[in-house]
Amino acid sequence: MMLFLTVVIGLAAFLTGPRIWPTSPGTPMPPANLLPGYIALSAIEALAFGFAVAFAIYGWPAIRRLSLGASWLNKWLFVTLCWFMGNWWMHDNLHRHNGLNMHGLLFIEIAFHITMLICGVTLSLSFLRLARHTTPETRA
Repeated sequence: MMLFLTVVIGLAAFLTGPRIWPTSPGTPMPPANLLPGYIALSAIEALAFGFAVAFAIYGWPAIRRLSLGASWLNKWLFVTLCWFMGNWWMHDNLHRHNGLNMHGLLFIEIAFHITMLICGVTLSLSFLRLARHTTPETRA
């Protein structure tokens, strides 16, 4: 079911992205030889967004059961994993929509890069806590 949901939401994201965030006037078009690469990247990011939504629906029970020693960390880990996979579709579409507006670019970069750094800290803390709460029997 997760695969089906990933593909359906990913396809919808791929098709609606340019409608939600139309390309800014004056934004240069990539050369014809690079266009397939940009389209493939857009499709992969849309599928990643679909997976993030599917994970948000089905992944919480597994994350909730982890022994991280703090329920807030389980919640942050869940949000982190969803954001890591789901933000790329929005991020790249916003770049295309923003075009060469430097104010907008700064806000996009701050919003996405700072949150990704916070996610990295969350993942690091989660792995440290998980390693600390793992028993020797579960490591074998």
